[in-house]
Amino acid sequence: MTRFTLLALFVTFLLAAPLAMAEDTAAPEKPKSATPTLLLKQYQASHPEKFLLAFNKIAKLQPDFLEWAKKSPFLKDAKESDKDVIINRESNRLSQAFSAMTPDEALVVHVNIRFDDYSTLQEVLNLSEFTPKTFFSFSIYDQNVAVVPKDIAKFGTINMPKADMDEMLSKAQGSDVKAEILLKPVVADARETFKIGSTPYWLLLSEIGEIRFWSDKPEPQLLWMYRADWYKPKEDKALMDLKGAGGL
Repeated sequence: MTRFTLLALFVTFLLAAPLAMAEDTAAPEKPKSATPTLLLKQYQASHPEKFLLAFNKIAKLQPDFLEWAKKSPFLKDAKESDKDVIINRESNRLSQAFSAMTPDEALVVHVNIRFDDYSTLQEVLNLSEFTPKTFFSFSIYDQNVAVVPKDIAKFGTINMPKADMDEMLSKAQGSDVKAEILLKPVVADARETFKIGSTPYWLLLSEIGEIRFWSDKPEPQLLWMYRADWYKPKEDKALMDLKGAGGL
């Protein structure tokens, strides 16, 4: 099954879902953030386990953590005498992680992107990494999750004044640029898996809370960001309180 077929099948599912679909299809512009961008730090990408847990949480499924634990990568090089201990430990850890997961917890994806398709005539940055066919796949415990980011194709063309583009290129200094995408899972299709090639995937639709572009050299530096109006991360208040108290 191709990526296009995967998304086409999911469209039917989305039409029945209680989601407010975005009407604005214009290229996103440079946003204003409530938090000073100098205070923002790059997150680590979420572990594949997080996406599988989120899928089950949204689908209201109760996973068999003991079976998951029996497929733990920690067992690969473990001594035979330690395996039962590891399985019990991992089963408990997974159960606790599942219980602690909240609906507003963002999942983080990192994607390498290129800045080599910028139109000076139109002042538009084109990113081939973000299309209607884009999704992210994760595999763990012999299960696979395909994460479909809603409306990500909007970020395939970004309105970018030349002065801002020149500033980003200068900061990047020819280094790789990483897109950091903060996702909120909202719909999980637990009715059946869909196959991509011969591999079955569970489908998880997510809304985009933020997209940030970071340079990697000499250390992560924020180049650009978008934040959805609905996304209000709790970290913002903590950072602003710390700044107001003179801690930053």
